[in-house]
Amino acid sequence: MTLRASNEDGMLRAAFRDAHGARLHGFALLVTLGDAPLAASLAADALDAGARDADDLRHPERAAAWLRGHVLRNVPRRSSRRDARAPDQRRSALASLGVDDATFDVLEQFSPVQRATLVAGEIEGLAPLDLELVLDAPPRAVRRRLAETRRRFLERRSAPARRTAAGGLGADAGPLEQRIRTIADQALSRRSP
Repeated sequence: MTLRASNEDGMLRAAFRDAHGARLHGFALLVTLGDAPLAASLAADALDAGARDADDLRHPERAAAWLRGHVLRNVPRRSSRRDARAPDQRRSALASLGVDDATFDVLEQFSPVQRATLVAGEIEGLAPLDLELVLDAPPRAVRRRLAETRRRFLERRSAPARRTAAGGLGADAGPLEQRIRTIADQALSRRSP
């Protein structure tokens, strides 16, 4: 490899990291439920792999989906490491993303795939084609998984004490929960007759 090709490769990798790094790290933090070292490792690995394949990942949304799929495929399904991390450290890592304690408690009940579905589908609003890539699933399964995850989240977060008299969010709802609920409510109301 020539010096020029090496410099161009380095610039491409840096640009790829700049374009995708922060949001991918946030995705990884949510999927790993605040395991900051694991999230950083997963995001860095995905970015390295993506930078190597950057020529094939030129479309930004397809690249974002590919990167998230890479993270999800490499999340340990049963992680004693996550369980060993103090819950307050994980909660603190997610608080910076707008996750309040009650939302954390719900996300803790979800699998990494369910968290990825919620984050990529509801929070980030990836297109169905991109969700298929993230979840490595066919269209019908993606739609079913997204609807089920949305429903489970809303059921578990709909405790009467969290609702105001008008039926809206309570004052203690964090920004992430507010975003999820707004999107889910809009999606559910479109389906209502």
